[in-house]
Amino acid sequence: RIKGAATTPTDLFFSEYSEGSSNNKYLEIYNGTGAAVDLSNYLIMQNGNGGPWDEYVDQLSGTLEDGDVYVIANGSSDDSILAEADITNTGICYFNGDDARALIKVVGTDTTILDYIGTFPDDPGSGWDVAGTSNATKDHTLVRKISVVSGNTSWTSSAGTDPTDSEWIVYEKDTWTD
Repeated sequence: RIKGAATTPTDLFFSEYSEGSSNNKYLEIYNGTGAAVDLSNYLIMQNGNGGPWDEYVDQLSGTLEDGDVYVIANGSSDDSILAEADITNTGICYFNGDDARALIKVVGTDTTILDYIGTFPDDPGSGWDVAGTSNATKDHTLVRKISVVSGNTSWTSSAGTDPTDSEWIVYEKDTWTD
């Protein structure tokens, strides 16, 4: 994923997001840290339609090897998505384009937000704009640019205003080839 990148990621981050037709929804988390990562220290929080930031909380589990991705998918997704899924049917698999989510690391009493998709507790209407695409978090697939090596705690900065300053590439609905 980051072959030739100038910097090695220091932690996990969202690398792909899809809110496609019907239940074709998934999140992908990337580990490029150089070592296997214990996922029990990680949570994904989601709000629905402008609810509180901790409306839905899912704790991850298992180990994510370096260079690998962890895919969380809706259990009713297309078979090609399910073939890549590490886990299905958790609370964070049920979302629409206007539901924000955050990747969070908790070690002891230290909580660190690593990455966002959307903003809490905002309800943008149908979805957030990304890379100049209106409502890009609805009915689109977002793939992090290969140059991105860490999460971003500023969704505004991550989403950008055009394809050049965004950290994401926006693909049409039901594009899952990456």
